[in-house]
Amino acid sequence: MRHISIFPIGIVLAFLVLAAGCASDPVTPPAPVDGSPVTEDWIPDGIIVSGEYQYSQRLSDSMEIHWSTTDETIRMAIAGSATGWVGIGLGTPRMMAGVDYIAGYVDGETVVVHDLYSQSPRCPIQMDTAIGGTDDILRYGGSQVDGVTTIEFERLFATGDEFDYAIRQGEEVAIIWAVSDSNSMTVQHRESSSTTIMLWR
Repeated sequence: MRHISIFPIGIVLAFLVLAAGCASDPVTPPAPVDGSPVTEDWIPDGIIVSGEYQYSQRLSDSMEIHWSTTDETIRMAIAGSATGWVGIGLGTPRMMAGVDYIAGYVDGETVVVHDLYSQSPRCPIQMDTAIGGTDDILRYGGSQVDGVTTIEFERLFATGDEFDYAIRQGEEVAIIWAVSDSNSMTVQHRESSSTTIMLWR
């Protein structure tokens, strides 16, 4: 599957104009299953197999996430019941300034994943590279099967980019998530919510 990361510079993305600017207050979902051994090699192909991730958590009927950590990185899968883009934001339970986003979609054989950032409370979501940052997605892939879009990616806990949220061990991370039935990231989400999760245990 061909992977690309091309997007018009400086575009304002609506992922994430979460209902006029804010997601709902954080929802606390059931705790993830701890201590599941990783028995399979991590392959970012959009196919989640048993033993590939340490932790899994269903955030709603429309969204679940899976993740594992290495000494320096987090590997994550976000799987949304959607035929368009899916995305996750780190660092705040509400859509406001200073939020680190990762969002992507699958279009046939092409997988697109973006490293994004919100600079202002009016919700302009831009490519990190368009505002002086760097694209810090190390590896990624995705699939779309039976109405579920799955994006897998890997990034460092601390990338050194001021537009990326630094994930700290033992810290609860506020996140927001959203799904859409359009591949166009200028089309607003169909569903979104927020929660807090300890990603690095």
